[in-house]
Amino acid sequence: MILLNPGSGPVPDATEEQAVANMAEFVSELGAHYDVTVVSHARAAASDYGDGRWAFELLTDDERRIEVQMPGAPIEQVREEWTRLYVNGSSWFWEYALRQCQRGDEQWG
Repeated sequence: MILLNPGSGPVPDATEEQAVANMAEFVSELGAHYDVTVVSHARAAASDYGDGRWAFELLTDDERRIEVQMPGAPIEQVREEWTRLYVNGSSWFWEYALRQCQRGDEQWG
């Protein structure tokens, strides 16, 4: 068996309520550890993938719009296991997803 992108498939037993809570934590970490100020974030239901992830649009203080597909699994599973978030269409583990939200010149610095 070959796994090309583990954790990017459907998220079983996911809920929108948990995705909303996870998104609040994600936004908080962006501000605290990555110097990204999210001016607003809102559900973007029309963009939902429908596989246990819910879409949110973030607007940053430097006017960037970022789409995050947040899994509705428990936060510990999303942070520490093989459950991926999607940021602007690409899948990432939690820590790397946070980095993707930085300004382009800061993502891997």
